[in-house]
Amino acid sequence: MGGRKVTVGMMIARKWVGRAVAVAALGAVAVGALPPTASNPAAAQTACADGLGSGGEFHPLTPTRVHDTRSGNNDPVKPGKKATSAGGNEYQVQLTGIGNVPANPADVLAVVMNVTVAEPEAQGNLSVRPSGAPFKDASLVNFLPGRNVPNLAIAGVGTDGKVTVRLFSSKPGRAHVVIDVSGWISTSCYATPGARLVLQGPGRIVDTRNANTPLGSAGDLVVKARGAVSKNPAFVVPNNANVTALLLNVTAVNRQAGSTNTNLAVTPTRLPKGQRAETSSTNVIAGQVKASMVIAPIGDDGNIYIRNFSGNTHVVVDVFGYFEARPADTTQTGRIIPLSAPFRAFDTRDKAFGSVPLGTGSKESWSFKAFAGSVTMPTAAGTVTLDQQSALIGNLTGTQLGRVYPTVPVSTFMSAYPGGVSRPDSSNINVPEGENVPNMSLLRYGTEGGDPYVVQMYNHMGSLHYILDVYAIVLR
Repeated sequence: MGGRKVTVGMMIARKWVGRAVAVAALGAVAVGALPPTASNPAAAQTACADGLGSGGEFHPLTPTRVHDTRSGNNDPVKPGKKATSAGGNEYQVQLTGIGNVPANPADVLAVVMNVTVAEPEAQGNLSVRPSGAPFKDASLVNFLPGRNVPNLAIAGVGTDGKVTVRLFSSKPGRAHVVIDVSGWISTSCYATPGARLVLQGPGRIVDTRNANTPLGSAGDLVVKARGAVSKNPAFVVPNNANVTALLLNVTAVNRQAGSTNTNLAVTPTRLPKGQRAETSSTNVIAGQVKASMVIAPIGDDGNIYIRNFSGNTHVVVDVFGYFEARPADTTQTGRIIPLSAPFRAFDTRDKAFGSVPLGTGSKESWSFKAFAGSVTMPTAAGTVTLDQQSALIGNLTGTQLGRVYPTVPVSTFMSAYPGGVSRPDSSNINVPEGENVPNMSLLRYGTEGGDPYVVQMYNHMGSLHYILDVYAIVLR
């Protein structure tokens, strides 16, 4: 563990590469099998004998609402009733065979979905894991009373095609839960090839603040997806039909005159005028700035569309990668493999990780080399180690933001970016005082000091603790 460097203005730069060593000490991390366990293992083995097939490949879907406790849609508990959150209530939701996700769980390695906690009565958190998997100390959504809060999840399903939803609050309370599906990731045995994730940037392709043109009520933003151009860093998303989706951070800057509580819906086609979006990608209150990770399927015209529900809000779009179909590619590059259950990589509040928040204008580096070496996968030929990783996908949560000066309110943003490169314009989370803010994030590895598994974390203002729960890895 390196020391601290204090510079002008109390800017504290820390390099804690040693922090991540403790991650591997927690034990090996298991991932979903490729090929999966099927009802007929011999048949599954025969079907997958020629290699990885479509395992770990993404299949986009038109965003569809597949679970909503408010309406009773696919609600196994009490249709139209809030789920109890006090003490950690759990229930299961069927995902395979719904919203165009394949019906056979043996075909589905994970489902890509937006999970929203709506109308909560108390402060708490929500987690999602495959049915049958044990609960671990990981969260997906952190919420305050009365606040609708969404987050993206790439969640494996159990052998029954279900996930377990767990709601927790520290005092009696209930909440609604909404799930919107926008795609799924296939196992090796699925016959139809999908798309691989190509990492880029992150780079900014849209910022409505530049021309001072916020989206109004029911306003649409047309975003060129195929052929999208980022200037810093410089890259272009290929303009061809093989590019099926973008991996984005969509930030709502909802603090203009006329801003109200609203939501943004990211869709592959333009919604008819006057029609309310049936799904949402992020929810924000007036005065809030919030980033949300979105895997956005692309329409036939090469675009994606962003619809603002109400009021005036600016929109910022950062590209972290794109999904490209590669039918003849038998390598492992770009495959996304979910863990068997979310895994808490670190929590800077814990003694094991120093119990020290990240200060104003500070960055620190984390090595995931030990983590990569601990990820294993069962296969027909035996257990293999998936240490050839280019990135991980995890839920990054900022918490306990402290002020620089006791009488001056503070807010901040945090950026996660590859080791050995300059900090980009994009941010992963925007954190105000008194809130725990999560956002599913792509953490791309870079090389620092000869270590190719390094991620840098930057905090803009105040002192901030943060937590990372890993959901999936990206192979290289």
